[in-house]
Amino acid sequence: MTQTIPNTPSAGQHQNIAKNCTSWVSTSPSPPNVSSARIDHRMPNRLHVFTRATRPIRTVAKAVIFFLKVFPMLPSRPVDWVTKQPVIEKVRYPTRFGQAEGDLYRPRACGPHPGIVVCLGVVPFGVDHPQVATLGKALARSGFAALLYWSPAMRDFRLDPEDIENIALAYRWFIEQPSVDPARSGLLGTCVGGAFALMAAASPLIRDRVGFIGAYAPYSSMWTFARDIASATRSCGDGREPWRVDPLTRKVFVHSLTAVLEPGEAERLRSAFANESGHLDGSMLSAEGQAVYALLTAPDADEAETALHRLPPIMQERLAALSPMNYLKDLHAPLIVLLHDRGDQVVPVGESRRLRSALAGHAGVHYTEMLFQHLDPVKGKLPLFRLVRELGKFFLAVYPLFRQVVAS
Repeated sequence: MTQTIPNTPSAGQHQNIAKNCTSWVSTSPSPPNVSSARIDHRMPNRLHVFTRATRPIRTVAKAVIFFLKVFPMLPSRPVDWVTKQPVIEKVRYPTRFGQAEGDLYRPRACGPHPGIVVCLGVVPFGVDHPQVATLGKALARSGFAALLYWSPAMRDFRLDPEDIENIALAYRWFIEQPSVDPARSGLLGTCVGGAFALMAAASPLIRDRVGFIGAYAPYSSMWTFARDIASATRSCGDGREPWRVDPLTRKVFVHSLTAVLEPGEAERLRSAFANESGHLDGSMLSAEGQAVYALLTAPDADEAETALHRLPPIMQERLAALSPMNYLKDLHAPLIVLLHDRGDQVVPVGESRRLRSALAGHAGVHYTEMLFQHLDPVKGKLPLFRLVRELGKFFLAVYPLFRQVVAS
């Protein structure tokens, strides 16, 4: 089912929603008798006790529903029998540059529901890809109202600091919708989207209204991330080891690094370094272009570090603005869940480890490492017993999110 809803609900819409969701309540012109009043007085307390007692069961049930639906490889037909098909709505939300369009997935039942804004990051497919709908429907069937945030810059393979504020604006609009409970809402991001979820959650626009943050395979700093990509190495204890950089990661790196250059020069560098063996006559470039060229051709981590220090100030400021490490002190969310694959070729696992260390003094931080391939259990080709173990680790990792939002 696909609908379109306006930016903000009118007073009439609020009244209609309240009327529809409470139409089962009967009214009587005559006052209740004493015994009825006594029973009615006790019922809210009994209902509250029952709700609290069943909270762990409801939490596990919702987490299981999400777990079974988010991995297509798992048998989930019984979930379809006990949950209703989600409602999918086309919505328009505000950004710095006007209105943007996105998809809102929500349960068919009356709300308000816990809300989650999903930052999908840079993905090698379009908005209509089945994986996108799978995630949205899994969240909706497990009780969330989920807004999927798509960044035009990321769809152009660029990381732009402006997305941080745009995500915050989208979240602020989202939690004001009548189907969303702002007290049980938060942000979820995958890959670089996880890094942007962390940075957006620190925005003064929303930081006191974010109940949780989930980040899968985020990076911690564009400085260390750029060094790893340029040198094709990653940190390993006190040293470094070779790291096979995913082609998508390198493409985003090159596009983001050249974004502030003159368009023609940027395109020349992007074409030349579409793969790691690319080459270009650097002497024909501008001073800024030569600085970028030095980083793109750095043979090792030390040379990459030197090239980073020689970037123009505007580029260094941009890298700092894109680094979650610079935002952590402003995070107020009571729950932060970090997950990462140890062999991840898109974002090295050392990035999440740095975030975990930096957040050591922050209460409510959960960290899990797994053996998937960037959230894909199939690509890892694990033996059955190890696959079951890793799936169990994923379930336990996301369980705190459901415990946070299931009403007590």
